[in-house]
Amino acid sequence: MKQPPKWLYKVAQFMHGRYGIMDSLNKFLIACGLILILLTMFVHTIWLNLLGLLVLIVAYWRIFSRNIYKRAHENTKFQQRTAWLTKPTRRRYHEWQQRKQYRFFTCKNCHQRIRVPRGKGKIKITCPKCRNQFRART
Repeated sequence: MKQPPKWLYKVAQFMHGRYGIMDSLNKFLIACGLILILLTMFVHTIWLNLLGLLVLIVAYWRIFSRNIYKRAHENTKFQQRTAWLTKPTRRRYHEWQQRKQYRFFTCKNCHQRIRVPRGKGKIKITCPKCRNQFRART
């Protein structure tokens, strides 16, 4: 078995005890920083470039930080504040993945999404939230 290069051990030793995670906040910061830097190709202002570099520096500072719990708490707060934006997209993605096994219906009374197995024919569906009943073909 081939030995890993010596520099790889040094990098691993340097990263020991550091946050070192590309979490959702870091991905967002790096994307924003790169967008700001690329925007300076069209809008020639130095402050936009400096702002992009500052955002990238903050993202990499978070990666190399030794305060793991604080960085994880920052990421949790970011995810909580952006959940309203990502939740509907994530829900539609999971529905798309399950489309061959299940049909999805919306209750007309309370707008609850209901998942029903496919291939059961015409059935009566009862909403688990408001107990409204309706017929649908699966």
